[in-house]
Amino acid sequence: MGLGALALSAGVSLRAEVPTLQALFPAGGQVGSTFTIAASGKLDDKATLWTETPGLTLTPSGKKREWNVSLSAETKPGLYLIHAVNEDGASEPRWFSVGTLPEITESEPNDAWEKPQVLQQMPVCINGKLDKGGDVDGYSLKLREGQTLVGMVEAYTLGSGVDVMAHVVNEAGERVLTASDGRNLDPVIVFKAPKDGRYMVQIAGFSHPPTADERFTGSATMVYRLHLSSGPVVTQLFPAAVMKSGKTELTLHGHNLDQSKLKTTIDSAQLRNIEDGTAQISLPNTLAPLQIVLCDKAPATEKEPNDTKEQATPVEAGCMGGRITGKEDVDRYAITLKKGDRMGARVWSKELGLPLDSLLKIEGPDGKFSSTSDDSGNSPDPQLQWNAPMDGVYQVIVSDLFHKGSDDASYVLEIGPPQPGYSVALADAKPIVLTAGKTVSLKAKFNFRNGFKGPLAVRMGNLPTGVFCPETPVPEKGGEVELKIQAAANASAASQPVNVTIWDKSDPPKFQRVEGPLRGETLRGTSLRDSGPTIWLTVKAGQ
Repeated sequence: MGLGALALSAGVSLRAEVPTLQALFPAGGQVGSTFTIAASGKLDDKATLWTETPGLTLTPSGKKREWNVSLSAETKPGLYLIHAVNEDGASEPRWFSVGTLPEITESEPNDAWEKPQVLQQMPVCINGKLDKGGDVDGYSLKLREGQTLVGMVEAYTLGSGVDVMAHVVNEAGERVLTASDGRNLDPVIVFKAPKDGRYMVQIAGFSHPPTADERFTGSATMVYRLHLSSGPVVTQLFPAAVMKSGKTELTLHGHNLDQSKLKTTIDSAQLRNIEDGTAQISLPNTLAPLQIVLCDKAPATEKEPNDTKEQATPVEAGCMGGRITGKEDVDRYAITLKKGDRMGARVWSKELGLPLDSLLKIEGPDGKFSSTSDDSGNSPDPQLQWNAPMDGVYQVIVSDLFHKGSDDASYVLEIGPPQPGYSVALADAKPIVLTAGKTVSLKAKFNFRNGFKGPLAVRMGNLPTGVFCPETPVPEKGGEVELKIQAAANASAASQPVNVTIWDKSDPPKFQRVEGPLRGETLRGTSLRDSGPTIWLTVKAGQ
């Protein structure tokens, strides 16, 4: 489902004492480890930390704004959410990153390129801060000729107000690589050493959202995690699609990999965080979980060359994996339709964290273009639907919008008749404070597509004792729905996460939780966690 408008009406009390959580440091940890984190923000002595992370335990250390952390070995890598909570309410969440690499903490001073922090181990995840204006953090490591250094920064991903830039500097102090945006504002580093030597990775950044001051920024809340490896790193699966049930054979893609061991088999039982047609999977030698598309049958792959109409790869409904390898590369797929057939095509790339900025076109049997798209709604990837005006072979064409392309620029093309469905739009997942005897309204907007027919109903789940929300039917043609959350006059104080659930009352009935966007207007690209299924509700007893 999609996301969009949440609104609150009267009944919300003042939030003067609600805690704020600006940053956590470190903002993550290695599975199976124990360590201490410090919180920045407005937290009184009664504030606690709540997390959705399975296997993560947070215990007050006895020091102000500090907690002891334990991550079990069973905790899955990925991004999770943490709230600061007290009797007056809950903070907006912060992102907490669970990884698999050994971890260290930045050691200052490391600003000058002549005196960086020397890394004694690889691979490694470095927890750092750009903690003052003009701060530049440097990390030194050795590389052999031909060895590839792969790095990934998490800063924007963690909610830090910084647009990070990463540089690789050689022993002469010359910048040999500059990396800025990856799938979002956080850079990805891929550097192949031209010769043996010591190299330095530098981290600095500008304010986000941008300000008129163009200097490198810094503050105690501008935390980051820098993942580095000079060994084997898997960055993609090709194609980035698996069957919803059963096993799928795919190819590993990345750097410093053993070319004789690139084939892998993914079992659907390994998948997690399944939503909106995608899933995540953690594999050995990945810096973060990989995102993949879910398909009803085994994905196929393009057959090169397929740049011309005559060379087009024949396809039927299903998923196809492809790659735009250069600025002249164009991938064509041929599908036979009858007059009046309705068909849809969707490209998955940027939404999966892949670098291709794709352009999608539909060409009819007469050689004329009927539709073109380079993105769709809130998605950075394109999708199209069309009715066949005549019998014949139609061409589905994928290319790079800016005529670039690379070995990393892969995608999944999903083709098939449009399926009935719906999206529900919530504006955000901000915490709510409700006073006993009062009412809060949540508004959601439904969009039905491709002839979808309900009936649907909306419910609130996990409500505290004394709080009620009547089930609300969704209009037959979609539209706006208002949920009224009511607290009885004698409702006791409570503070806990609640959720919005959509019930499809068809046979058999199904239910699905609604996720609200977490980043709001600051959204700049995608991450593994841009929405959340819970809304924090605090009930304050009447006076």
